[in-house]
Amino acid sequence: MALVIALVYFAALIIVASLYAKKKVKSAEDFANAGGGMGWIMVTFSFVLAPLGSGHTMSLWEKAAGGGFTDWADFTGIGAGAMWWAIGAGGVFLPIAMLWMGPLYKRIGEPTAPAALARIFGRKLGWFHAGFQTMTWTGIGCSELVATGTAIYTLCNASGIPLNIYQSIILGFVLIVCYVFFGGMLQMAWLNCINAIVMLIASYSAIAIIGVNYLAQFGGWSGVMKVYQEAGYSSFLTQTGTIGLFPVWVGVIIPVIVLHTTAGAVSQTMMQPFFAAKDEHACRKGVFLGCSLNIMSSLPWIFLGIAAMSIPSIASQVTPNGLTAVPTIAQQGLPVPAIGLLMVALLSATLSTGGGVVLANSNVIANDIVIHCCMPDADEKKKIRVNRICVIVAAALLLPGALIMANEFVFNLFLWVFSFGMPVFIVFIIGYNFKVSRTAAWLTIILSYIVDCIWTFCPMSKLLGEGSIWAMNLYATIVASLVFGIILHLVIPGEPGWKKTHKRVIEKNLADMAAKAAQ
Repeated sequence: MALVIALVYFAALIIVASLYAKKKVKSAEDFANAGGGMGWIMVTFSFVLAPLGSGHTMSLWEKAAGGGFTDWADFTGIGAGAMWWAIGAGGVFLPIAMLWMGPLYKRIGEPTAPAALARIFGRKLGWFHAGFQTMTWTGIGCSELVATGTAIYTLCNASGIPLNIYQSIILGFVLIVCYVFFGGMLQMAWLNCINAIVMLIASYSAIAIIGVNYLAQFGGWSGVMKVYQEAGYSSFLTQTGTIGLFPVWVGVIIPVIVLHTTAGAVSQTMMQPFFAAKDEHACRKGVFLGCSLNIMSSLPWIFLGIAAMSIPSIASQVTPNGLTAVPTIAQQGLPVPAIGLLMVALLSATLSTGGGVVLANSNVIANDIVIHCCMPDADEKKKIRVNRICVIVAAALLLPGALIMANEFVFNLFLWVFSFGMPVFIVFIIGYNFKVSRTAAWLTIILSYIVDCIWTFCPMSKLLGEGSIWAMNLYATIVASLVFGIILHLVIPGEPGWKKTHKRVIEKNLADMAAKAAQ
């Protein structure tokens, strides 16, 4: 029954969205960016769901649950402290992106983030970012595929179909391809608009059902609080209680805010809805709605992770990375139809980001690399065909990594991959606003990447001390990006900032957007 509910929902939704979008897609620009004509509602919902995925579902309940222990003395979770993750991303990153970065890209007037970087620093740096971004975001896409597979695994086992996690991941691969293959950005935008609403209703309904039908036998939510209090972790049940927990802030919350704000701002995956927006107004208007939806969508998974670890029969089954906390409490605490409801909510989040990663990577591969370099004179039908082939290629790149990562904790992957965006963000902002120096930009990015890799793969905790924040690659990379970026741009000759030397280009782009909006 649970599987039937999810299959019927997504099959019907994808078919309808595909048929609608396919009629509208007449060019490669239509496929990649919906023809640059999306209004503020579709931009808002598309962007809100872009960063949700495994980062704001699976990673949140993993961090909240802290699985793999039999004695509370070994508890590694942060409980309600994970809410700061959601609030940081929704309350800091989203406003910066919607009010500043989205409109900035519209003013530059290029169709992708690598192309915008190339407009300022030259084609070679744009191609470098295109290739590197595709590789690094493939890692994020792997985690989205794992989360999608986890939802399918739960659905199948609740319906009496004994699939293992690896088989479920392969089915997730097929579903992610279908999410964007037929209509590209327009298809994904329509699916995200509907899924955002369904996700909220389904996840909060599941919380209510578990609270009434299952947790009641353990004393309800007050019973959950009692378990944490007796274990000495009562402060982990409220946001105010976690304010003073220094390791939570420096180890999770600050990294999330910094990485989302910097890496997300130069990521095609995150910024994709803004390239499809018809004007700056469409980027900005939904900021309050977007922030609220993003934060609200994250909270149910934290509640479920906290509740799961308060029940001994569940806690003893949870894997060390906490991944199985929500699937286990869902299977034990929900009637089968409600499991379908909860997994539809999870799939709505993971497919939005997983599909976004695939679409973004395929856009970059197809348009910035294949078409731009090898077939600039191809007709529109051939360009659309190339885009669809690249969708399959981009999705296929996720599969090996997802199968390897099936039982791994993914937070360290986020730290490493997102850190590659920080120096790009620094040089992008410097080049747009203050000074364009291609030599300084290249050196800043390459040197910071070297620092990121050293701090990620060398045992820095042994050299700098166990628990030292300076052992984390995030802090080393952001310091390197700032130091190299500022000093090198000060000492190496260059030109005035791009916006100062391209005022006519910006004025023309603004006029074109105004004309399109008036149509």
